[in-house]
Amino acid sequence: MAPSVYFLLYILYAAFFIRLIMRWKFFDLPHVPQGHLVLFFLIKAMAGLGLTLIYTYYYTDQSKADVYRYFNDSKIITSVIFTNPVAWLKIMTGIGANDPATFNYLRDTLHFSHPVNDIITSNSFLIRIISLLNFFSGYNIYIDTLLFNFITFVSLTLLFKTLRPYFEAFPQILYWPLFILPSFVFWSSGLLKEGLIFVGLSIYLSTALQWKGLPSFKLLLALVTGLCIVALTKIYVALLLLAGTVLLILSSLNKNAARLGLVAFFILLASTGFYYKSGLCENILTKRNEFLALANIEHSGSLLDVQPMGQDCDHPGRMVTDAFINSVLRPFLWDKEKLFQLFFGVENFIFLLALLSLVSGYYKRPEGKRLWLCAFFLFFALGNYLSIGLTVPVLGAIVHYRIIALPFMLLSVLLMTDLEKLKLRLTLLFS
Repeated sequence: MAPSVYFLLYILYAAFFIRLIMRWKFFDLPHVPQGHLVLFFLIKAMAGLGLTLIYTYYYTDQSKADVYRYFNDSKIITSVIFTNPVAWLKIMTGIGANDPATFNYLRDTLHFSHPVNDIITSNSFLIRIISLLNFFSGYNIYIDTLLFNFITFVSLTLLFKTLRPYFEAFPQILYWPLFILPSFVFWSSGLLKEGLIFVGLSIYLSTALQWKGLPSFKLLLALVTGLCIVALTKIYVALLLLAGTVLLILSSLNKNAARLGLVAFFILLASTGFYYKSGLCENILTKRNEFLALANIEHSGSLLDVQPMGQDCDHPGRMVTDAFINSVLRPFLWDKEKLFQLFFGVENFIFLLALLSLVSGYYKRPEGKRLWLCAFFLFFALGNYLSIGLTVPVLGAIVHYRIIALPFMLLSVLLMTDLEKLKLRLTLLFS
């Protein structure tokens, strides 16, 4: 199709989605003007457009740009349906995809497959999703991104609706972690795994937090669906999600049972301190060294390490400390080899300063289910920070991958914040 046709189709889709936000009852939220939601969607759409333009005209090597790695493979897979629908169905379901006749259609893909023993991440599920979007976009990456962004925006709105009862005193504060946080908006708005992960997280959490008594089939299906979306994208995020769910389960028990359960939970976590004996540490370092080798080949300008690490894991304490420093605190303001790095360094400094300000000036001990939800968010955020810090030795990649942790770290702090006091202070400040 001609560029003008794609442009018209993009505008029509955008107008249709805005119309949905204005008219669909799903988006009718108490004390939240629908105009705000339209604005947040437009911000997300512009962020996705900007990210794609950067990877199109600034970083022009498509073989090194994740959005194009996934998109180019998706075009190959989508086209299979027009030559061999049965083979396409096998590829999309994964059932029989390794048959020689079917696998021939995948030989030209570069990033669809992943090593079977890779426990960290997978590309295949996201590429399959983009392959489906191609039917509605006519193989256009910008329209694919817009469609993908509406799906993730619906999911974030679902998460907003789910969390709103826990922030009744100041529900608009949820705008910050879900719709405004700059790096989160930017990196979750392209054809990247993080947007898909938040689709799964939103479905899972919205189901888990409304679960009462015996589960219905509908709730169980939604829970499994959300978990599978996360697991098929990044398995370690799904494992952290499952482990953290124990804290949500404890919130439904009486105090004595909850305390015993919490002790058992921490004993289980402490026992994983001996993980290096089970081979998990070796797998983590193998992934880190693979990442390092790829970064050296591509001449990455933000490497934190230059030498591969050994597989003996003799200093797990130092590894954990370095992991948190790199994933939570960096980039420092003086880490400014590139403009983007400086931008994310400034943003992270402001973010951490804001967290400290909330804790020091507005702390209020959460009670009841808010306490357990706070513990869950904090555990999930710190677990993601640690996983990223251990496996990713490239600063440019860390600022991208850690957006899974950022909103939940902020949500955990907001749950221990006196929201009424904060709302009054902000009202006085901006009045």
